[in-house]
Amino acid sequence: MNYHRLSKEQFEELHQEFAKYLAALSIDRKEWEQIKATQPDAVEVHLDQFSDLVWEDVLSKNLYLEHLSPNHFFVFECLADVMRLIAVKLSTVEHDIMTKEGWQWLLHHIHDESVTIYRSTKTYDHDRKEELYGMILKGAQISQGDRFKSIAEFLS
Repeated sequence: MNYHRLSKEQFEELHQEFAKYLAALSIDRKEWEQIKATQPDAVEVHLDQFSDLVWEDVLSKNLYLEHLSPNHFFVFECLADVMRLIAVKLSTVEHDIMTKEGWQWLLHHIHDESVTIYRSTKTYDHDRKEELYGMILKGAQISQGDRFKSIAEFLS
């Protein structure tokens, strides 16, 4: 297995895709129920293989990652060849930028002296998928990129 197994919640969200995966292996619902009842090792293999397929698909696309805390965050735009970073740090803890209100405060006070912004672009040091997956294991969350796009728009 190249990546970790998807959570129960993720499998539930992807149940239709998992059904298609099983169908591609010529395993119908009845046969899957029989495999679950009699071949626990085969179930584990299928869950792991499907998880790897999902991770491979996700990590091969352009995506956004976020690492957030109440007074700073790192948002990444992960393109095919480069990763763009915007980091924002508040020198005070008066506003929790993880909340809607704190985020709105930040957008209205982006040029305030208590707000420090860093921008950077880098090429991937190693295998792109490996780097992105490593960031996820360290706590980065996959996002739609709303924070990155909002801050990038303010900075342009």
